[in-house]
Amino acid sequence: MKFKSANGLQSLLALVQASPLTSPAEAGITGCYISDLLSDVLANARPGVLWVTIHTHRNVVSVASMKDIAAVLFTCGRKPEAAIIAEAARENILLLNTPLTTYEAAGKLWESGLR
Repeated sequence: MKFKSANGLQSLLALVQASPLTSPAEAGITGCYISDLLSDVLANARPGVLWVTIHTHRNVVSVASMKDIAAVLFTCGRKPEAAIIAEAARENILLLNTPLTTYEAAGKLWESGLR
């Protein structure tokens, strides 16, 4: 499943109870990658994926930008500082947060067909 249209993005937001932290432009999400190790994401994430993590520091935006990651979903209600959100907006990276745990979000994303 791909979440490319505005309706697709709205479906994704509803699915994982997510709120956008940056402007929800067309993200073109083509898959999912879940990891809290930045080196793992650098080595293995594909461009266009939704990256699910608990990390909210500045390096998340750097890694997402380097790997052309479409969106980052912060789980467990975590939210980065305003400066990090602004940096992601400048880089056209969609940031989302959800109150769900990583495990809960992963299950819902898997069930939806996002791989």
